[in-house]
Amino acid sequence: MGNSLTNLVNLDNKKKQELGIEFTADEIYGQVDLWEKNYNIFISKKEEIEKFLHDFLKEYPNSIILTGAGTSEFIGYCVEGQIRSSFKIPINVFSTTKIVTSPEQTIIKDLNTLLISFARSGNSPESIGAVKIANEITSRIRHFGITCNEEGLLYKELSKNSNSFALALNPKTNDRGLAMTASFSNMVLMGILLSKINNFDYINDINALLKSGNNILGIAPNIIKDISSLKFNRAVFLGDSENFGTAIESHLKLQELTSGKVMCGYDTFPGLRHGPEAVIDDNTIVVAYLSLDTYTRKYEKDLLKELKDKQIGKLILLVADKIEEDEKPLCNYYIEFDPDNAIDMKPYYTPPVYIIVGQLLGLFKSLNLGLKPDNPSEDGVINRVVKGVKVYDYNFFKDKKIFNIIAER
Repeated sequence: MGNSLTNLVNLDNKKKQELGIEFTADEIYGQVDLWEKNYNIFISKKEEIEKFLHDFLKEYPNSIILTGAGTSEFIGYCVEGQIRSSFKIPINVFSTTKIVTSPEQTIIKDLNTLLISFARSGNSPESIGAVKIANEITSRIRHFGITCNEEGLLYKELSKNSNSFALALNPKTNDRGLAMTASFSNMVLMGILLSKINNFDYINDINALLKSGNNILGIAPNIIKDISSLKFNRAVFLGDSENFGTAIESHLKLQELTSGKVMCGYDTFPGLRHGPEAVIDDNTIVVAYLSLDTYTRKYEKDLLKELKDKQIGKLILLVADKIEEDEKPLCNYYIEFDPDNAIDMKPYYTPPVYIIVGQLLGLFKSLNLGLKPDNPSEDGVINRVVKGVKVYDYNFFKDKKIFNIIAER
């Protein structure tokens, strides 16, 4: 049987084209290798980044906004807690779509603000629009861009501005499939590295991450393929702390790769009790990303016991470093990336590893439904880069009461 993902990657090009997996399967499979390549890019820029951040952090009062649209926004939820605890200043996650539509509710004029933008292509109108509107709202703004495309509009815009720093990742990180896969996990890694720039055990941490990612790629595909062969049309993803962002991204990944045929939700473990539990029926799978923090995990176990007692949902899949003996009866399937406790993995590193499970669910369920993962939306409802978007000049409208377009696609 072999590894179900490796089997797809090893197909000839004609068969890949027929199945619609010329890109997506390879991009999921190859992302761990890119973690190391992009880590090296970050290290090569470390001194420049440190200086840029030092110049910003010495000002007061200050704050940081993490931004992006869709998957790029969810990166912020994976890294905000670590950035907040490391820099000890207020952090917010606002989508670029919220910034361009509600600028004065997101950008505070009297704060020295660092806008950290995440973008795969950097060509979405909102990516450029958020930068330009932030510059219009206040002169006390700085920008840090993390993008997978050195040829993109965002990278070019930030590279020419004195108040900005642009970091371009390895070109292979710029996924060619519709769904963001390698781009997500690699930009999350950059956010983690950014948060720990002044206090970091680089070598040990990156080695632990690489081992964990490779373990997931080896263990998870066959389990996920088996689950994907079952009949279900709903999924709920659960995660706390940094894994909340992973849960959000996983819900989007499965939903978009199945072209909406599997509708998905997400929440924290305790949050599920406050209404969202109602969506779990007999055709719903629950994917639970367990925290490596023992305090947080206590709450997660309590919720899992409750789901078991209520006997709701089609199945529960647990994902963790190691599933404890008292946790195994609470699930139908589990995936462990460190069952022997051999890897010294930090809790904030789990999103790049855990998201591989969500990506694989999207890939294999898409194939199970007869869709083409590279382009599951055959009617063109969703696209790799958004279309039909206009971003308007905010200050021009305030002065003239007419609209002037500053970004469009």
